[in-house]
Amino acid sequence: MRKIDLKKIPAHKGLLQVIAHDLRLYRGLLLWSSLALLSGLAAVYLTHINRELIAQREQVLQHRDALDVEYRHLIIEQNSLGEHSRIETIAQRQLGMRRPTDAQEVLVPWR
Repeated sequence: MRKIDLKKIPAHKGLLQVIAHDLRLYRGLLLWSSLALLSGLAAVYLTHINRELIAQREQVLQHRDALDVEYRHLIIEQNSLGEHSRIETIAQRQLGMRRPTDAQEVLVPWR
C-alpha cells in the first residue's frame, strides 16, 4: 500500500468560496430538497402515530366486546334468578309457603 502525503496534494485556495457560491446558486434546489425531506419525515411520523392509535382502538374494542359478553351473561343470570318457578320453589322449601285453596281466598270488593 502506498502512503499518501497530504502535503503534496494541491489544495484549492478558495474552496469555501466555491461552496458558498454553489449554495447561493442552488438555494432553491436546497430549499425544495429540505422541504421534501421534512415532508417525508412528517409522513413517517404521522403513519407511526396512526398505527399506534389503531392498535389502541383495537384494544378498546376488544374490552368493549368483553364487557358486552359479561353484560349478556348477567342479563341471562338475572332472568334465570327471577323466574316464577324458581321463586315459587324457594318460597315452598325455605319459607313453607303454599298456594291458598279456594276456601282460603278472599275477594275484596272494589267499591
